[in-house]
Amino acid sequence: MPGPLDGIRILDLTILINGPWATVLLSDMGADVVKIENPLRPDPYRGDVQGGVDPKTGLHTYFETMNRNKRSVSLDLKAAAGREVFYRLVRDFDVVISNFRPGVVERLGVDYEHLVPYNPAIISVTASGLGRRGPDAEQAVVDLTGQARSGYLALTALEDGSPRYVGNHALADQVGATMLAYGTVLAVLARERQGVGQDVDVSQLGSMLAFQSLALNNFLLMGAEPKPATRDAPLNPLFHVYRAGDGQWLSLACIHFARHWAPLCGAMGLAEVADLAPPDASQEGRARGRRIVELLTERFASDGRDAWLEKLRRADVVCAPVSDYPALARDPQVEANELIVALEHPVVGPVQQVGVPVKLSKTPGAPRSTAPEHGQHTEEVLLAAGFSWDEIGRLREQGVV
Repeated sequence: MPGPLDGIRILDLTILINGPWATVLLSDMGADVVKIENPLRPDPYRGDVQGGVDPKTGLHTYFETMNRNKRSVSLDLKAAAGREVFYRLVRDFDVVISNFRPGVVERLGVDYEHLVPYNPAIISVTASGLGRRGPDAEQAVVDLTGQARSGYLALTALEDGSPRYVGNHALADQVGATMLAYGTVLAVLARERQGVGQDVDVSQLGSMLAFQSLALNNFLLMGAEPKPATRDAPLNPLFHVYRAGDGQWLSLACIHFARHWAPLCGAMGLAEVADLAPPDASQEGRARGRRIVELLTERFASDGRDAWLEKLRRADVVCAPVSDYPALARDPQVEANELIVALEHPVVGPVQQVGVPVKLSKTPGAPRSTAPEHGQHTEEVLLAAGFSWDEIGRLREQGVV
């Protein structure tokens, strides 16, 4: 069945993560995404930028993740002839998405104002780092600086207050990409309902602030600056993680201490302390919190994690395993909901990737194909746009495609 964005055509000028993941999200839902890459300098993640190359297959996991479902066209936008090719393509497309630093799309002539004469209904979407306005608008932003500038590193600091960056999941980049996809869908909907194309800007800074809305609004409304909880004295010892006797970790997520403390004590054989008052901010309350952490730490160490999870679930205590990636890949709940799926790579065969979390009953989305080879679909796309074989040949001779 067609996805909800079936028929929407996107020219994708993005590279690395922040932009390409947005166009993956759109392509999973049926959009036809054509990735434009320079003939000599393609997306840097086609190479070994930050590791991630599978030694068995030679696939670069970053590029495969960020470019599934897409078609690749090689085209030099810095050449006048290349821009003329691009403008001809724009006539038949709905959206152009880029993630260059502010000013680059204008210099290339692929910004909204340059595109409107060729397609008045075009939607131009740009991913900026810090937004288009302000004193730092032209600063480069990558995932680490995105997490740092947005306050996220301070929010997740260690107990001594020192920031700790975990970079292998590119959180700020992917949060920005998700908002970029959201903004694109909104603009497509507006054009369908109101008949207007438009210019859309989505900043990584704004996306990360929105991602932290609960904590940030708590500060803005109450002046309550988040402080890291200590391992031995969390604000709520029933909203915490503990190590079981087999060395594996589990999480308790009981928001209301008074409601869950007695059932938890019953499940764990701690009936003698079931009447303990909940911890609070007083000195005595903090002491009770530390004692509860000590009690639970000692008791959880007496049995394996799965045994504890079974007992706690029978008592309707909110809990979950702390899964590592190997466990996640074989989690039956993940499998049942197709949250990890297999794609057929034309060279290496079946490969697994993260699936689509949004489940639509009548217009479902799904990953369809692995990432394209550089320029794999150049002739296909140009022929569909009305170029002749002679024209394509001349463009190749000029190094434009």
